[in-house]
Amino acid sequence: MKILWAIINIIQAIIICVWTLVCAIIGIILMLFTWNGKWVHLVDGIFFWSPIIRAVTGVRVKLIGGEKIDKKGSYIYIANHVSHFDTVALASVMPIGLFFIAKKELSRVPGLGIYMRFIGHIFVDRKNKDLAMQSMKAAAEKIKAGKNVISFPEGTRSKDGKLQQFKRGAFIIAKEGPVDIVPIGISGTRKILPSGAYGIRPGVITVRIGDVIRKEDFKDMSVEQLAEYAREKVKALIDQ
Repeated sequence: MKILWAIINIIQAIIICVWTLVCAIIGIILMLFTWNGKWVHLVDGIFFWSPIIRAVTGVRVKLIGGEKIDKKGSYIYIANHVSHFDTVALASVMPIGLFFIAKKELSRVPGLGIYMRFIGHIFVDRKNKDLAMQSMKAAAEKIKAGKNVISFPEGTRSKDGKLQQFKRGAFIIAKEGPVDIVPIGISGTRKILPSGAYGIRPGVITVRIGDVIRKEDFKDMSVEQLAEYAREKVKALIDQ
């Protein structure tokens, strides 16, 4: 049985990699015709990329609180991060184009990096504070221009599934804007593909949307206080 699962996982990994590259090419082509990164990323993610990934892996995604999503507004969304399938879950159910704040290393991934840059995702050089701050300011400008940005404030995937401390970046953006924050709690992805693992298991992912944290509510908070406040909001969503 273990050998069979290993073979299935290898086949799944190959399909996922190839399909991700194909979707990156589709996205670039759509971008050349529309020059609308928000629309392209939404369509590419929700109609092309995520359905095939879910079909290949046997993963289902459930959205709770979707009525709280303001399709006409622009916000910074924050979510917990325990698995690569967090992005699959978000692409499956979020009815808006989300621009990720991603580590610079992803920009070097063949095909995917070109697509992400072309669409307008934001890369952060975590080893250079000055460049990282420039990226945060760029993200704030994107939100002001009507785009929705999403960040995993833990900075990296949780190894044990527990919610880690939130880093300052996303909350510098929120204060810099100032812009409203929407917390998201993602549950179930660790059982499907935990950090550091390669074997994918079918299962159900739940994405819970929290109430908006209004800029008026945190105007007197420091960046660190806001990070902790937002962390408690995400934790409450996960604990449900």
